Amino acid sequence: MAFLGIFGNYDKPGPGVNKDDPPKAAPVRFFEILLRKFGKLVQLNLIFLIPTIVALVLMAVIFLFPTHYVLQLPSGDGVVQIDAWVLYAVPLPLILLSPFTAGLTFVTRNFAREEHAFVWSDFWDAVKGNWKYFLLNGAIVYLVYLVLSFSMIYYLNSTSQGWLYYIPFWLCIVLAVLFLFAQYYLPVMFITFDLKFSQAYRNAFIFAVAGLGRNLLITVILGALLFLVFSIPLAPLTVLIFLIVAVCLLFSLVSYFINFTVYPIVDRYLIKPYQQKLEEQRTGVTAAEKKEEEERDRFFAEPEDEDEDDDEDKFVYVNGRLIRKSELKKQGSSEEKE
Repeated sequence: MAFLGIFGNYDKPGPGVNKDDPPKAAPVRFFEILLRKFGKLVQLNLIFLIPTIVALVLMAVIFLFPTHYVLQLPSGDGVVQIDAWVLYAVPLPLILLSPFTAGLTFVTRNFAREEHAFVWSDFWDAVKGNWKYFLLNGAIVYLVYLVLSFSMIYYLNSTSQGWLYYIPFWLCIVLAVLFLFAQYYLPVMFITFDLKFSQAYRNAFIFAVAGLGRNLLITVILGALLFLVFSIPLAPLTVLIFLIVAVCLLFSLVSYFINFTVYPIVDRYLIKPYQQKLEEQRTGVTAAEKKEEEERDRFFAEPEDEDEDDDEDKFVYVNGRLIRKSELKKQGSSEEKE
């Protein structure tokens, strides 16, 4: 996996934009890019829909198996039955969908950086170049989901036996939230940096804490939209609208929103320090030495000459009377002509 154009000038203004203009607020840029790239986001979503439909068909086939495995967990009111087949067997094909999120992430990351992307070719190139990491991450996500979801169900049903069971229950929730936050950063790091898998995971968990505000913003907005979808009464019109949005925009819009929100954190803590390190290796001057040199140059710099126009308006004594310098200069030039 190469850096894939990471050091492109993604802050470059478009045609007709003054480079000295202050940067626009993030919400303004978000919607400007969204409107500008709307057609390409629809194309991207339709491409990602191809493997998504395959995964959904496989999930439906697994669901229709005649035998479902049911777990029985002890509870204060008796026994709780859980359809483990639906919870843990049916989602398995989603692991096969995870490599295709590489293409989705690559294109939406470029849009978030205001860089060009060829939707079709860049999508499949990113999938070919990064599928191993994404597939491995998909398997890890599934295993974490399996362990944490079962643990939370078990501990929640055991709370009737004592309040101590609330401790592991809430610990599982905290771990699940941190793991979710880390997933916001892993895809963009996989397709942007040439990192070991363990290094990417370590950085992702650091960003899960360092970018807490942004992570909460993503989670709250996506959670609110999900709640809104499930709270709307089912009707033919609402179902049709949801299907149209899902087919045309759902996956690409969510990916664009996440990458637009988290990329500044990745840029600040990973990309800029790397660029600075390369510059230091090229010049042999560290950032601290460069700053010290600039301060020394400013301190010992000679004072600038006063503005010539202002200087000419000053009065000076000539033969006992005050006269403007500009008039004195005019007299001198007229005498030279004579």
